[in-house]
Amino acid sequence: MKKKLLQSILSNKIMTLRVSDTVAKALELMSDYAISSVVIADSENRPIGIFTEHDALKVVAESIKTSTPLGEVMTQNPFCVDHMMEIHDAYALMEEKHFRHLIVVDSEERFVGVITEGDFLRHIGLEHLTKFKIVAEAMSESPLIVELKTSLSEAALLMQERKCDYAIVLNGSIPIGIITERDIAHRCVLDTHVQDEKVENLFHREILIVKKEVPLHQAASMMEEHGVHQLIVVDTQGKLTGILTRHDVLHAVHGAYFEYLIRVIDEKSAAIARISERKRVIRTEKEEVEKNATKLRKLFEALPDGIVLIDNATLKAVEFNESVHEHLGYSAEEFAQLNVSDYEVIESPDVTRRRVDTIMRDGRDSFETIHRTKDGRLLNVWVNAVAVKLGENSHIIAVYHDITERKQYEERLETLANFDPLTGLANRALFQAHLQNSIDKAKRNDTQIALLMFDLDRFKDINDSYGHGAGDELLQMAAQRFSTRLRDGDLIARLGGDEFAVVIENIGRLEDAGKLAEEMIIALSEEYRLSEGEVIHVGSSVGIAIYPDNGEDAAILLQHADAALYKAKSEGRSGYRYYTDELTDSARRRIECETRLRSAVRNQEFQVYYQPQVHIQTGRIVGAEALIRWNDPERGVISPAVFIPIAEETGLIGEIGEWVLNETCRQGKIWVDQGHRLTLAVNLSAHQVRHQNIPNMVENALKKTGYPADRLELELTESALMQREEETVSMLHSLRAHGIRLAIDDFGTGYSSLSYLKRFPIDVLKIDKSFVDDIPYENDDMAIVSAIIAMGHALGFQILAEGTERIEQIEFLKQLNCTMYQGYFKSPPVPAEEFEKLLA
Repeated sequence: MKKKLLQSILSNKIMTLRVSDTVAKALELMSDYAISSVVIADSENRPIGIFTEHDALKVVAESIKTSTPLGEVMTQNPFCVDHMMEIHDAYALMEEKHFRHLIVVDSEERFVGVITEGDFLRHIGLEHLTKFKIVAEAMSESPLIVELKTSLSEAALLMQERKCDYAIVLNGSIPIGIITERDIAHRCVLDTHVQDEKVENLFHREILIVKKEVPLHQAASMMEEHGVHQLIVVDTQGKLTGILTRHDVLHAVHGAYFEYLIRVIDEKSAAIARISERKRVIRTEKEEVEKNATKLRKLFEALPDGIVLIDNATLKAVEFNESVHEHLGYSAEEFAQLNVSDYEVIESPDVTRRRVDTIMRDGRDSFETIHRTKDGRLLNVWVNAVAVKLGENSHIIAVYHDITERKQYEERLETLANFDPLTGLANRALFQAHLQNSIDKAKRNDTQIALLMFDLDRFKDINDSYGHGAGDELLQMAAQRFSTRLRDGDLIARLGGDEFAVVIENIGRLEDAGKLAEEMIIALSEEYRLSEGEVIHVGSSVGIAIYPDNGEDAAILLQHADAALYKAKSEGRSGYRYYTDELTDSARRRIECETRLRSAVRNQEFQVYYQPQVHIQTGRIVGAEALIRWNDPERGVISPAVFIPIAEETGLIGEIGEWVLNETCRQGKIWVDQGHRLTLAVNLSAHQVRHQNIPNMVENALKKTGYPADRLELELTESALMQREEETVSMLHSLRAHGIRLAIDDFGTGYSSLSYLKRFPIDVLKIDKSFVDDIPYENDDMAIVSAIIAMGHALGFQILAEGTERIEQIEFLKQLNCTMYQGYFKSPPVPAEEFEKLLA
């Protein structure tokens, strides 16, 4: 979009006066050239003052002689703008400063011209003015009115006080004419004694009248066609309702222009985003498909395994990393001359060719083979091969993973009898090796593992009472219970005697180890019926150690798990302990809270409290936010800050949230039947947005309770809105279509993007308590709150301030036209029966 500068719309006629010139000369010049102002310049043509038609009003109003030098009546030190300023920026500046003229100067601050509202209107144009705007939206509703017998001096004084350049002449309530400041200024040129003349001798009887329902662009065209600055606006009975001035039209045009700019910017941004995305896709495809030696080498060299790009025709390596040729003992130059059969041991060249053809046909293959090094050593290798097409040529990417050590290790383990002969479980040697391997893997992947050591309680007594045969049988049955209850991949070992150990890899939460311990304690405590008919009950104690918190090698971790086991046995059998008290207490609290929470859902231990939402101007309660409370029968009221995160983590928030919605609608229907017009707000969590069918859940609640949809408001946080954004937009529009109100909770603490505010059908913005706490004393918070309220009103939203506790906050919010407030200033959250007392 090409910018238009002020210098391009300036007139070539540059007229100035000196401070010693008279008012009469200025008025004469303005009349002769039909201009609305004259600039007074110094000897170097730098502006030092301006005399306008509005200043002429002052001459008439205050009976100043026209022989008075301009230096006594002009506006001194006038505001000037550079001739290279863009015209829209210049107009915005003129609007901001409430000027009707802008003096334009060059780079040396010499006068080059004057820009008026008329100049802006001619050059900005009407093309961006929407055809849906009407005169009533832009007109001034309180025009200056004078009577026929009003003197010109009095009319001039009124125009000067009201800062108007016109006055409407009425006969009763019917407009019959108009008088402008230009009329008065021109009259001063002809007659220096005009103060006592009457309006009836000067006003224009030929006036242009327009009805307020007329489209604004049509009225603007009428002004341009007839060369007038004002249109008188009447109603259907012809009575005056306002006036539409050139200033009003220009203000609307400029606003429409900026709306147009915003649309253009949005369209351009969307187009750029699409182009950028397309470029990104093309670039990615190019990187994936195009043969790029440099990038391939970086990829190859970054991986510890050998990577080879093999030509299908020659079976020679086209590209490869250092791991391949160094592992085989060749230099890069030597390896480039070899084909696969030169170092492949198991397969003959014909078999290798058939395998390659199979890979090209099927797309991939994985297999184990043996490679021969340059010095004759044999290496066990696992190969993953994938067929690729690079240009016109077919290739294979092969990943060689040396498994020689693993094969040797497996053979050594087998020969050393790594398994316990009695139970079939891993023995201590295998377990320690596996534990260290798990630690190494967890260290690489930055994950956690748990080591659980089990000891059967009173096992020695069983051996002494029933014999070692019964003890061995009991150990076998216990081992079977371990095997059937643990995951595939979890290693179980018998460390000796009645001591077992389990390694759990990739543990997500510390309390998961405690859960497993509890499950195994229960499983191991079930009765054992031995082959000789004996029925035995035995308990177990468990010690838990976590990598990396409790140790970073197998020996330390085993030592700490053993210490935790000792604590568990010393504090009472059939229990478990983490290595530290802190871990133990924390895990137990969370597991206990989760258990109690599940029980609370079943036993309906929840209660909904309501906090009033108050209309800030009237002080009337117009709604309430529904807030859940948990009344635990043993521990009393438990804070939502404690149980809500656990509910979200376990998925219970869905069931709890649906209960809150139904209970709120049920109570709301009671209040509606009592005659209370309240909007009740219910919070939706991000988990519910992701995993529940919100429209269906809401529809069922409204049908079941009979609560009206337009009295229900759903609150979502900014982060919840931004998850699965497209699906969320669709879901919100579905809710909105049924009349349900939508609110953004804690606004300002998340994404706070204007783009999503435009996309989502929001009714209410709730200003977060953190911004309200320190108003009206903290300037930053005051500025943020003011900006949110102004922006919200501009977008048509209602604004609710959360956390209001003091009258000073209420007064400050009231001054900013905040819609509602919610906080302890009115009431904390209270049960339904106490809330009803607030409505009385």
